[in-house]
Amino acid sequence: MNPLAENNEKSPLWMQELLDQIKSMTFIADDEEAVLHRCLMAPDICEAPLSYDKLEELDEEDDFTRELGKLVNAKWTGTKRELCEKALLLENTFYKIQAGKRLPGRDTTICLALALGLNMQETKRLLGYLGYGLGEHIKRDFIIMYCLEKGKSPLEVNLVLEKCGLRLLGPND
Repeated sequence: MNPLAENNEKSPLWMQELLDQIKSMTFIADDEEAVLHRCLMAPDICEAPLSYDKLEELDEEDDFTRELGKLVNAKWTGTKRELCEKALLLENTFYKIQAGKRLPGRDTTICLALALGLNMQETKRLLGYLGYGLGEHIKRDFIIMYCLEKGKSPLEVNLVLEKCGLRLLGPND
């Protein structure tokens, strides 16, 4: 059973009502979001593109860092700063994660997945490296899963979570 499928009669009533509520919300257009970020953020100091060329140097056991590096190389064409802005992360936090010096929490990983435009399978695999998951019967997770499938940004997910009175994604882990 896919609870995110359209007209899924087997889903509990609260899921159907929540899905209808989310679908009726207006999301920020991608170009409006980019303008918003440019207005809120100071001019970029470092515009160097992301690079994970030194993956061979990482410890073999650091599967999360390696997987994140592969996904960033495959999915992201911008700079580190742009990824951090879109993922609602501080740059120094991202650098520590990238270097394998800090493992991100669940929400940080979800924000990275949303910012990179990962699909559900890629997101669940990335979360799984850290021992996390998403539960379709938890309202907050259900909203996150829906937004993942629709390609929404962390900012857009937070707007939906806020409207539903749920805890926002962010650097709280």
